[in-house]
Amino acid sequence: MKKLLLVLVLAGLSIGAFSQSGSKSVLVKAGYQTDYERFGLGVEGRYSITNNLRLAPDFTFYFPNNHLTGLDFNANIHYVFPIQSGFSLYPLAGVAMVNNRLSIGGYSDSSTDFGVNIGAGGSFDIGNNGYLNVEFKYSFQDVDNANIMLGYGVRF
Repeated sequence: MKKLLLVLVLAGLSIGAFSQSGSKSVLVKAGYQTDYERFGLGVEGRYSITNNLRLAPDFTFYFPNNHLTGLDFNANIHYVFPIQSGFSLYPLAGVAMVNNRLSIGGYSDSSTDFGVNIGAGGSFDIGNNGYLNVEFKYSFQDVDNANIMLGYGVRF
């Protein structure tokens, strides 16, 4: 599974070598992870492969709750449906790598788990390059969880 994730990340990073055009954006987001009941902050990059298909890798840091801290990496694909000018919806699917660290007193333990994501989101344009984003994602792994994230992105 680690090799599959590495191949997906490298493929995503090399897409720019095969495409002369494609919109890019960076999104800063904050949200909540249900099963672990903790808040997170993250950064997501987006690269449009076609007008409707985009690659969206992200990193999210989850603040400690019950001595458990998280750092998740996701590589998702979005299929964008433009609803009207400045507003779009998208389903998503992808892979997840979930890292958790438990720290109690002098004891510390960590684990890494791999899973699959499904979800949906929407974007609303603000100005020429900015947009607001909301996303719901469910991750299937050893400990399944749902995430709701709100964010602000900039296109360049």
